[in-house]
Amino acid sequence: MPVTEFFDQLQAHVKSNPNQIALSDEQTAITYHTLLSRVASRRDYYLQQPDPVVLIDKPNSIDWVIDDLALLWAGKVSVPVPPFFTEQQKQHLVQQTLSSPQLPSMTAKITYTSGTTGEPKGVCLAAASQMETVKALAERLGAVKVKRHMVLMPLAVLLENIAGVYLSLWLGNEVVLVGSETLGLKGSSSLCAESFFAALRLYQPDSLILTPALLAAIVSGVEQGLLDSQQFKLLAIGGAKLPLPLESKALALGLPLVHGYGLSEFCSVVALNSPDRPVVASVGKPLPHAQVTIDEGEVVVSGNCMLGYLGEPDSWYPKRIRTGDLGSWDAEGNLRIGGRIKNIIITAFGRNVDPEWPEALLSLQPNIRQAAIWGSEELPITALLYSPENIDSVAARVKAVNQQLPDYAQIERYFLITEPFSQANQQLTGTGRLRRRQIANDYSELLTL
Repeated sequence: MPVTEFFDQLQAHVKSNPNQIALSDEQTAITYHTLLSRVASRRDYYLQQPDPVVLIDKPNSIDWVIDDLALLWAGKVSVPVPPFFTEQQKQHLVQQTLSSPQLPSMTAKITYTSGTTGEPKGVCLAAASQMETVKALAERLGAVKVKRHMVLMPLAVLLENIAGVYLSLWLGNEVVLVGSETLGLKGSSSLCAESFFAALRLYQPDSLILTPALLAAIVSGVEQGLLDSQQFKLLAIGGAKLPLPLESKALALGLPLVHGYGLSEFCSVVALNSPDRPVVASVGKPLPHAQVTIDEGEVVVSGNCMLGYLGEPDSWYPKRIRTGDLGSWDAEGNLRIGGRIKNIIITAFGRNVDPEWPEALLSLQPNIRQAAIWGSEELPITALLYSPENIDSVAARVKAVNQQLPDYAQIERYFLITEPFSQANQQLTGTGRLRRRQIANDYSELLTL
């Protein structure tokens, strides 16, 4: 889908519903007419500037969205700067993007992967690819009667950028942008539930994109009577392993949960459950623009691939992408995602263990705030746990989890850590995934015998 069609759609919203709010924050709200006017003015400004590549380095806001859309319309290359990057990572990003970068032709956006190491890669995406994802998502979700989407993730995270903002604007809905303090969010490792619930009650969004931790908070809020499950029309989740018990509980409470799967190198979403018939423990069927195969257990995608990695011509214009994720199909053609192939633990007895399995079960235990699992032929399965409880209380939590696991996957050793995994200490990605290499380096003394 060409970019012009996206802006034609926004113009159609102006004509059909001139008073419809497009964007709102804690102080103001603007209609689709005002949005288009401001975007056009900003586009004209960028067209007068010589720089082909422009950084967007600001908090979530109406201005962030206007800049992003203006650059898209102007045919410039936008580079959203993740707010959770360290100064060193930001310097790396700036040096890469503004120092005569090697760009594939048709690059419209460079989105930086959260990465598993300290030096993330710039993924170059075409404008048409972004629009194809929007169109495919609209086909899968368009029948859901959403009116107001609230942004929870940083807009530099591609999933929120495309599936949150672009999709909402394409469908003519309102996008709510409020500060992280109002939302009770502190990076990817801390949440003030009271503030979070208050914001959800005040702004009444019916659409959210969530991490498993935020879903767990909403489930808790509904169970306590602090949130009404009927408020929501669409709760999309991705970015990290979704524990099956949490998914089942959310659906049992009547929460409209849709679990999906995607990656930046495919311009975000690859597969997504249908809202009217979600299949537990799967990410649903591939979207119309995605072709998915399983090759020796690995998920391989084609159809809407990235243009390539910034500065790496050998990676340009791939026809298909090996994701590094384990996958399988169920009998109905729904995709099931396992862990990362490179993270699979092979025990001394030759059994394979996906660490995300016990980690997910541990995270559901009361007061186990975070968990990370390691093991090998030489290292017994070992857990690093962040919890406010003492070691004796945690022992009972680990025992409860082990009762749910086969003997070969049970946790044999565990240690309490005093500092949570976070973006600040480089132990979490922007979407809440563990940076396993960094954690292993930081806790090397505990992860060796």
